[in-house]
Amino acid sequence: MVKPQPKTATIECRHAGSISCVKPLHQQLTRFLAQADALCLQRKQRFTALRKQVLSLICQSPQPLGAYALLDLMKESGRSAAPPTVYRALDFLQQQGFVHRLASNNTYLACAHPQQQHEAVFLVCKQCGFTQELHTDGIYKAVGARAEKAGFKLEHASVEVSGLCAGCQQKTGVSQ
Repeated sequence: MVKPQPKTATIECRHAGSISCVKPLHQQLTRFLAQADALCLQRKQRFTALRKQVLSLICQSPQPLGAYALLDLMKESGRSAAPPTVYRALDFLQQQGFVHRLASNNTYLACAHPQQQHEAVFLVCKQCGFTQELHTDGIYKAVGARAEKAGFKLEHASVEVSGLCAGCQQKTGVSQ
């Protein structure tokens, strides 16, 4: 998790306390990238053209993307990069809280709330890959408390839940 940062202008989010947008809505992309740029300036970090392109591609994708999928998309747009360069950009974006990494499939999705630290559980559709960020309160604190009781020093926790999204449930006739 990223350390709390001072508040700045935020993207208004209609779902506070419930299911989060996986990524900024398409029409919010320009504002989201401007917010990321402002946060980098505030944090004295460089938001390079490559980092901006990687974040933009992640934001525009309907599913979380891996590094090699990003490389392919970059080639399509006429820009080539080596895998280590993309991985460094992804590391930076993750450290700044602009993206989340899904450990289960080593992919990345945009965080629509990089201006504030928050807990999240990721709901991952095992059929189509659609992923939602569910804002939660207390899950990580409970895990940390249990880990501490077990004599374990928790450094990072991520909760990913796999299942079927509403669309795939409808397609397959599975009821909620």
